Amino acid sequence: MKKKIFLVCGGAALSLLLLLSLFVFWVFHRAQGKTFDSNGCSVHYTVDGEGPAVVLVHGLAIHSDLNWRRTGIIGMLDDDFQVIAMDLRGHGLTDKPTDPGQYGEEMAEDIVRLMDHLGIDKASVAGYSLGGFIALKAVAEHPERFRCTALCAAGWKDPEDPSEIPNPYKPPPAPHKELSMLFIAGSNKERSLFHRVRNGVGDKLIPQGARKAVKSSYTELAVTREQLENNTVPCICFIGDKDGLRPLGEALRRHMAELEYVSLKDKDHFTTCLSSEFRKGLREFLKRHGRE
Repeated sequence: MKKKIFLVCGGAALSLLLLLSLFVFWVFHRAQGKTFDSNGCSVHYTVDGEGPAVVLVHGLAIHSDLNWRRTGIIGMLDDDFQVIAMDLRGHGLTDKPTDPGQYGEEMAEDIVRLMDHLGIDKASVAGYSLGGFIALKAVAEHPERFRCTALCAAGWKDPEDPSEIPNPYKPPPAPHKELSMLFIAGSNKERSLFHRVRNGVGDKLIPQGARKAVKSSYTELAVTREQLENNTVPCICFIGDKDGLRPLGEALRRHMAELEYVSLKDKDHFTTCLSSEFRKGLREFLKRHGRE
């Protein structure tokens, strides 16, 4: 009997160890790419496939492989496009300065500088979460360089609105209720197990000094209402109806010209990138607009 219990416990321990090893590999293993100098910052990027260029920009406290490669999106696109996935400043295999002046608008300019480095005159760009705000800033400042843009799990924050960015992992309140903002940082309320794990992994993927510098520079990514209303670049916004940033997606919908808006039922900030509707919609949008 004791031997049987020992074998069962040993098997369970080995299974747990295997799962943990797979998780660590999934999170931390990187596809090795190349780097280039972007105004003094070494930026890591990978290139897959051939065809019209698509630049993929990941979110906060993650890296390009985890956001785009592990989810199968790079593999979904690289038959039709040259897929360029970059690690943001402070993330992954890119340099991690702690000076806030090295972030903000510099992160949007990194997209254009990478295109220049690769000799690409015009590309499509897709950004997820923070990457969506960065992509929107790049398109607003350099519309002539982009065929189209996809803003995923992101939206628009009115620079005239003094409120904080809502917590993306807390579902927005029902429309009839007053919007009560929970901040990305500073909330002492009890968090879900997922949120704790997400934050724990994120802490391993971006140093605390770089995270603080990124967040302190958010205001530099502001895009004016006039820029949205005068937009000429075809754009699509994918956002889950349970995403805490949904109010910002709806604000984008109200003010941005040349915008398609896709609300994903029962999807939140994390699960949008795993949604078959999102993946299919992104590919179809890029096929329609990313080859012109």
